[in-house]
Amino acid sequence: MKILFSADWHLGYTLSGANPQPRLGDQRRNIDRIAAYCDEHQVDVLAIAGDVFEAQERGAARAASDAMVDGLRGQLARGMKLIAVAGNHDRDYFIDTANIWLGAGAAAGNVMFRTRPDLVTVEANGERLNFALLPFPTPARYELASQDAGGVGQRNELLSKLFGEKMEELRKQSAEQRLPTVLLTHVTVTGTTVKAHRISPRDDIVIPRGSFPEFELTVIGHIHKAEQIGAGHFYYVGVLDRMDAGEREYEPRVLLADVGPQGVREITSLPLDPTPFAVITAADEDDMAAQAKDIARIDDTLVKLILNVSRDTYPAPLIDKARQLFPRLYGNVEMEWADEQEEAPVVDGLNPANVEETVRRYLEEQQMPDEERDALMELVVELRAQTLAEAEA
Repeated sequence: MKILFSADWHLGYTLSGANPQPRLGDQRRNIDRIAAYCDEHQVDVLAIAGDVFEAQERGAARAASDAMVDGLRGQLARGMKLIAVAGNHDRDYFIDTANIWLGAGAAAGNVMFRTRPDLVTVEANGERLNFALLPFPTPARYELASQDAGGVGQRNELLSKLFGEKMEELRKQSAEQRLPTVLLTHVTVTGTTVKAHRISPRDDIVIPRGSFPEFELTVIGHIHKAEQIGAGHFYYVGVLDRMDAGEREYEPRVLLADVGPQGVREITSLPLDPTPFAVITAADEDDMAAQAKDIARIDDTLVKLILNVSRDTYPAPLIDKARQLFPRLYGNVEMEWADEQEEAPVVDGLNPANVEETVRRYLEEQQMPDEERDALMELVVELRAQTLAEAEA
């Protein structure tokens, strides 16, 4: 059975700020590339490991779903199956609706988007395969009652536990059926070289690599950089297209796997067509123009601009010129003041060797109410004592 894996499509995402740049055209270009791969390799299943949609406003959301429907119409019509799990950016109601929209262009049962843990069996070319589907852990998806969640730390710990339990439950169900199993999920796993993207650390769920059973193949979304974690067939598939300048070194790809009754027969990484990004630091119009000439795909390249000018510079004309030079200037233009000299605050008589006395002397130099100064000092003493106790433990 031929399976093409992708993740983190974020359909309908817009780079916001003073110079917004919609990304749906870039995303559709790579959907077309994926559709071409599906035809070239006669793919039986296209599997998406979460964060399928980003747009929430009605018109933008419909345009995002239409891009997916139009891009995959031919493949769904010939019988290719489409499987996806919900990521942290997906809204459950929208994923449920997508089942209907996308299913209209496919045979009954060929579109399976899941917002809850599930085990689905797929048959193609005389072979049967199980997909263990585990969406990004949220209380609703993993039936964590609000009265049981507690604080953020306790909630995340419980969700991690429930995720592991559901994963083991699906593994046992599949083992009873004696079918090879592919795990498709969207979560942070220990051992990655980059952090989860666009999610607060306090809201992320981190699963130890050692908690995962050895499925025939495990493919995960959420980390936008494609990479293999440890030994065995355990992969982060990577993002559909670079999201911003922070990912400009990423090379988005998809995974093509041939999986049979005995497991993975072959697995190949295939390139996508990533949007180029550039970060330009310039002092004047001539500087910007010279750098614009060095950009090979100027009409496609998303440009982040940093102006290095003196504080008395009126930046509006420079920004207007930048919009002319860089058709895809995005976000807010950042300012680096060339004539700014940062000076560290100096308080006479501080003794770095005595932490409490140093903080006390510093606070005495600050303009604040006495009660606020006393409260801060009490907190410093408490934290200092806690740190010393932990160091001695």
